[in-house]
Amino acid sequence: MSEKFPSPAGWTPPGAQFRSSGGFSRTIVGALVGLIVTPIGIGFAARGAAGTRQWVILGDFADRLGATLQILVAAVLFLLVAALAAYSAAGTIVGGLVWGVLPGVIYLIFPDDTFRLIGDLPVSDDMHIALFQWLQTGFPLIVGILLIGAGGAATLRRR
Repeated sequence: MSEKFPSPAGWTPPGAQFRSSGGFSRTIVGALVGLIVTPIGIGFAARGAAGTRQWVILGDFADRLGATLQILVAAVLFLLVAALAAYSAAGTIVGGLVWGVLPGVIYLIFPDDTFRLIGDLPVSDDMHIALFQWLQTGFPLIVGILLIGAGGAATLRRR
């Protein structure tokens, strides 16, 4: 039998005055982390995928370890962004939308213009090709939808 005593009128737990929900600051920090970490993961994934293409061309002379490590780093970064949904779903959703879904949809609608836009990025020529090839495969769209799904699931779980 559980006995529960009602709290006296006006009583608050110790330290309650220092507690805040921090919803707005969590959302801003989460969105910034999602916007920063997601493109870094995309860069590692694109370079790793371009490196694995060299396995077919060069055989044993290709840098298999470097490409594999880049893909693993990308996977860990995407996992970090997905896990960010536990802190702030906004970071996961914004990162997936801005760096995954929007570029993927824009590529499907305007493939030639997308290649030109990627060419304008301040990265090396190899990275331009790697990013465009990765975009052609549809993986940014897939990763973006998965990240949005992770953020949506975290939001629904909290309710």
